[in-house]
Amino acid sequence: MAAGGDDFELWLSLKLRALNTDEGVFGTYIKGILEGEETLEDKTEALEGILSEITEDDIPTHCREILEKWKHVSQNADAVTENNAGSGEDMDVKLVRLLESQPRPTTVQRTYTEEERRIREAILAQYSQMSDQEDDDEPDRPNEGKENGLVKNTNASVVQQAEKEKREKAKLESQKKKEKDKEDREKQKQQQQERKEKRKTQKGERRR
Repeated sequence: MAAGGDDFELWLSLKLRALNTDEGVFGTYIKGILEGEETLEDKTEALEGILSEITEDDIPTHCREILEKWKHVSQNADAVTENNAGSGEDMDVKLVRLLESQPRPTTVQRTYTEEERRIREAILAQYSQMSDQEDDDEPDRPNEGKENGLVKNTNASVVQQAEKEKREKAKLESQKKKEKDKEDREKQKQQQQERKEKRKTQKGERRR
């Protein structure tokens, strides 16, 4: 939610400035609450707690505006993400088809990266096993055309495998970021709870 997140942060910063508070500090806390996995009721309560430190006027109204804005931005960002994912899949298919449709002389040599070489060797080994099984089933079958077919299938498989590994890597990085964000939110939530406890203690002392 990169673009949508930027729009929300700008909107939230302007709103917090209008309330005469530090948008850098409180903006981070508010966004951490919104990105959490808590229920809407818990988020509302947490937001009202933070807003009560900023202003005493129209707290429920400010809280509702923030939640509605976040919901709107999140829905738009999810729609854009789905569209991009669909386009990426189409491009992968088109690339594979393009590679398969182009003739390639078997004598041309190219330089492979270490990762491509490892993938290619694994595919070749798998193809070799399949070829051995075919030879056992049909010992008199001629080998003509196998080499060209191998080159064609290998190039397509290399592209598919590389794209798969790239998606897996992006998925792992996304998971790590989610875990880190969750830890940050837990810290923010703990700090907020400590501030609440401190305020209760101070109120109790003043009543005495």
